[in-house]
Amino acid sequence: MALNNSTDPTAHGTLWTRILSGFAISGLVIAVLVILVRWSGRRSLSAAGFTTASGDLRAFALGIASWSVPAVATFFVLRLLGNPLQIPVAAAEFWLVFGLIFFAVLLTEAIPEELVFRGYVSAVLAERLPSWWVIGVQTALFVATAVFLRGGVSPLDVSLFAAMGIVLGYVRLVTGSVWTAVGIHVAFQSASQLVFTHGIIEFGGSPELAMIALGGVPFTAAAILVSVLDVRKTRD
Repeated sequence: MALNNSTDPTAHGTLWTRILSGFAISGLVIAVLVILVRWSGRRSLSAAGFTTASGDLRAFALGIASWSVPAVATFFVLRLLGNPLQIPVAAAEFWLVFGLIFFAVLLTEAIPEELVFRGYVSAVLAERLPSWWVIGVQTALFVATAVFLRGGVSPLDVSLFAAMGIVLGYVRLVTGSVWTAVGIHVAFQSASQLVFTHGIIEFGGSPELAMIALGGVPFTAAAILVSVLDVRKTRD
């Protein structure tokens, strides 16, 4: 927003600036991680959650779908109960803002955060700790980093970051791919920003109901879905 000389996080110019900044942020993170992997001499990019281009793309799509399907279903149930989602803008404006937010979140949040915490950090911890300790420690580091970067957060924010760290860490453990976590992360954060920050979606229910539909239900369902799918893939 400083680069764009705007205090409005919903402005198109601000979103474009986030996207351009995201290319630099994600590029820097990837470069540092590659250097660390090569410098260690005993790790590979696959240990940090990378597989093949096609495999990573499928894992990314799985992450988006495993979060989006239960979230849409939950909002549908809430609509039947008298709490509808409405789009008070033209379709062209909605899809433009949706696309800008999606890529802004992907490049400035989802890719760098997941590659660091659920990727490289989890891989290093897995060399020394049991699986559930890996999830717990990387979650603590993730929450501490978020609090530091934001200059302090509320207890509700801390609980949200902790829940994200645990679920995404578990997804990374089960699937073996960091890109499933990237998909869940970008879907959740994009939808949350659309509902709570931007005026192109209006929810008829309370913020608490919105958080259940955006957080509690789809995160729980996503963890179950990726576990079931991974078991089936292993059997096949």
